[in-house]
Amino acid sequence: MADFFQWNPKTLSVSVPAMDDAHQGIIRRMNALHAAHVAKADRAKLDGLLRDLAGYSAQHFADEEAFMAKVGYPDLDSHKRIHQKLLGRVGEHVAEFEKTGQLTDQLFSFLSFWLSSHIQGIDHKYGEHAKKSGAKAR
Repeated sequence: MADFFQWNPKTLSVSVPAMDDAHQGIIRRMNALHAAHVAKADRAKLDGLLRDLAGYSAQHFADEEAFMAKVGYPDLDSHKRIHQKLLGRVGEHVAEFEKTGQLTDQLFSFLSFWLSSHIQGIDHKYGEHAKKSGAKAR
């Protein structure tokens, strides 16, 4: 079975290796969650994978914001607000899973849309800014 979400460097790379690596980490976790869902894994397994994805995403957002601050990205505050909204939506899906023990198609639609639109949209902007300023992520 093919992965739920594919990394495509032509459309998803932000030209900041550390951030590209983290984005690929999110994709790996999303694909693992989806594969476990399709395989009808038990609730404990799904819970662990969902929490891992949520925690990794939150840490990535913090790292990404620190990088943007380091390179003087002018839209950092706006980007932080978007991250807060995304984490809120993830939290809603986690809460729904806690209540029902079920993952929904809406969760996977949200994850796919979020990842592709967020990276291709606003994340590319900080990558371009970093490139112009000559900054590098550690």
